[in-house]
Amino acid sequence: MTSDPAINPYDAVAYPGHSFSQTHPSRLATIAHFHGMDPALPTAMRVLELGCGRGGNLIPMAAQYPGSRFLGIDLSGDSIRQAHANASELGLTNLAFEQRDILAVAGEIGTFDYIIVHGVYSWVPDVVRERIIALFGQLLAPQGVAYVSYNALPGCRLRDLARDVMLFAVKDIEDPRERVRVARAALKEIAEASDPDSFHGAALRQRLKQIDELPDNVLYHDDLNPGARAFALHEVLSSAERHGLQFLAEASFPNLYGAAKGPAQQMLDRMPLEQMALREQTLDLLIGRAFRETLLCRADIPLRRGVRPGSLKPYHLAANARLAPPAEKEAKPGVQRFSFDEGVQLAVDLPVGKAALAILSTIWPASIAWDELMERACRDAAGELGPDRAHEIARLDEALIAIFKAGLLDIRLEAPPLTTAISEKPAASEIARWQASSSAEVTDLRHRTVQLDGVVVRKFVSLLDGSRDQRMLLDAMNAFLDEARAAGAAVPGLPERATAEEVAMHLKDVARLGLLRA
Repeated sequence: MTSDPAINPYDAVAYPGHSFSQTHPSRLATIAHFHGMDPALPTAMRVLELGCGRGGNLIPMAAQYPGSRFLGIDLSGDSIRQAHANASELGLTNLAFEQRDILAVAGEIGTFDYIIVHGVYSWVPDVVRERIIALFGQLLAPQGVAYVSYNALPGCRLRDLARDVMLFAVKDIEDPRERVRVARAALKEIAEASDPDSFHGAALRQRLKQIDELPDNVLYHDDLNPGARAFALHEVLSSAERHGLQFLAEASFPNLYGAAKGPAQQMLDRMPLEQMALREQTLDLLIGRAFRETLLCRADIPLRRGVRPGSLKPYHLAANARLAPPAEKEAKPGVQRFSFDEGVQLAVDLPVGKAALAILSTIWPASIAWDELMERACRDAAGELGPDRAHEIARLDEALIAIFKAGLLDIRLEAPPLTTAISEKPAASEIARWQASSSAEVTDLRHRTVQLDGVVVRKFVSLLDGSRDQRMLLDAMNAFLDEARAAGAAVPGLPERATAEEVAMHLKDVARLGLLRA
């Protein structure tokens, strides 16, 4: 793998750089702890990211945890220079970036509690892939966690049908923009001319819809890289085992079965919990998973598998739940419906369960400790509870575990440092304020990328430094609007004046986006 920036495609076309919530050490630590490990807490840890790009994933972590150390390595000189500039602008001293070939990385950089390799493994030569796994074995702390994402088989077989069309069309084209243009046009032409009733034609049409929504730079690097490969889980784990590592879990934990239902779920249930790698590989064959985010740890660590009563007790809980309108003809009295992400709905009749979900709905995106949630839910549902408090708590625990298994409940060892309560002088995270000055995309305190709606909201977020009360925020917003009009700025939807009601509304929106510091 060359380190010559003159021919590095990531210098020619920058890859999008932003936060990836599934890679955040607080999430990885929670998953490790759930499986019986003793992981480093994010407040005092060492983190390495291979393929860090411009630091969009690592910089928010470093700003959030000043007592921890972070190192980002990337082959792209342009990306590393931008990452350096961004970290310097924020005054971060716990973060370093190095332009280096992964093949040149060795043990002198020390050991790490968390090693992150996102969007690299499937897109580099075999020798680099092997080196990535070897570095996990060499650099991972005894209780460390390694994260590696990759295109997965068998799901990517369908994606490759479209790649074959595009790669053939651009085989003699080097210019990145022209490669993207020709690839899109070729796939559209071939897909629309293919037989829509055939398996092949349907697959091409489906992928065409997906690619229409991809940014050009993502298409260029992900699909038009002729060396990109997809891997079966067992191939990755075979490499991991050679370097003293084992399968821990997926970063998408705890969704154990994905879309497997009926006979597929029964097949998985027959497999022992201890054979988790076999269960996961079988799941891929059943549902055609196309992308994996695999976590690895040292092979000598005994892992605890399965979910049991009380499993959620050590954690802080959160759920993006909203009270939904009742069904027209509810079969059972006393039922409340709650909506979750992606349109999932649950009907709940357990009084203490309804109370718990109402609490989670009110505080989202903040988290609440398990025992505090139990206490508050029992208090809120006191009029409907039976005499045996322990029994009610056990029933609520059982209900929350079912919601957790469905992938609708987030758990964390440490609660994200955010609040939905509006203080006298509210403060957004330093990273969000810095990002809002130049972009509509900002990183929230759950390490997600969220979108700010327009220049007015961006300006509002940038003002939330903890020095202004709502009256001062109103004055600052009106001063901004006056300056914009005086400068002749033509900004669509720019209001004449801000109002106190709008400031209050913006604060609620910013809190709901997870941008306010606790």
